[in-house]
Amino acid sequence: MNAHSVPEHEAAFAAVSDLLQRRIGHKLLTVSRVLPDEASVERIFTTQPEAYPVHGKKPRDHTEWTALMERGECFVASRPEDFGPHFSDLPAIVRNGLGAVINIPVLDGSRMLGTLNLLDAAGAYTGPVLDACIEARALAAEGFALYEQWLARRAA
Repeated sequence: MNAHSVPEHEAAFAAVSDLLQRRIGHKLLTVSRVLPDEASVERIFTTQPEAYPVHGKKPRDHTEWTALMERGECFVASRPEDFGPHFSDLPAIVRNGLGAVINIPVLDGSRMLGTLNLLDAAGAYTGPVLDACIEARALAAEGFALYEQWLARRAA
């Protein structure tokens, strides 16, 4: 990779975004990785860097939503009132014109790597989405592996 090329993990997550845009649609896709030593998650990819910058962090509270993600189950909500109790940043989400969410956990065995987070206008995501979520999860696992390799190279 030369100094001006896109890191491999960014290209992999952009491919995930393209796949999900074609199959489901979204106004925003972010990818968050779990930081177990900090009990938080960090945004490592975003389609809206101005509003949702890379490296933004959020606390990782142990809630029903967290347990769902750790079990590898997708979360789908088409209205803010359906996901609001799980998201401390709901007011900011709604201010940005977003009101529907799909969270897709990405695991390596039993270890949660992070989540793909699709957001769209309220009322979106009422149709079948599971097949696309499973397909995206497989592609995203490669992106997480590439991100970890990128971090290791930067630390060396």
